[in-house]
Amino acid sequence: MTTPQQQPTGPDAPYAATPMAQPGYGPPGYAPAPRWNVLSIVALISAFFIPLLAVVLGWVSVRQIARTGEQGKPLAIIALVLGGLGCLAWIAFWVAIIAGGGSFSYSYSA
Repeated sequence: MTTPQQQPTGPDAPYAATPMAQPGYGPPGYAPAPRWNVLSIVALISAFFIPLLAVVLGWVSVRQIARTGEQGKPLAIIALVLGGLGCLAWIAFWVAIIAGGGSFSYSYSA
């Protein structure tokens, strides 16, 4: 029986010698995939339901991405824009309700 160092090589070898992969490591030449910032995903989803929360989570996730180098900065920026527009829409809605509150009069006559 031969040891791995004494294996025959060449066209008449029973099998080609392949390098052993190190346990716990990926294939050589590949960098680990960058992680996604989960908070930026949550901020984008919350932009459609709770705009103020989207603005807060968007700012926090942009800061985290700058610190850690994770992916998701475009998602956080989109959440900031949509959240800001949603907040402006809510403010405009309440200003219209308060300012035009006297013009909505209902009369019930039986």
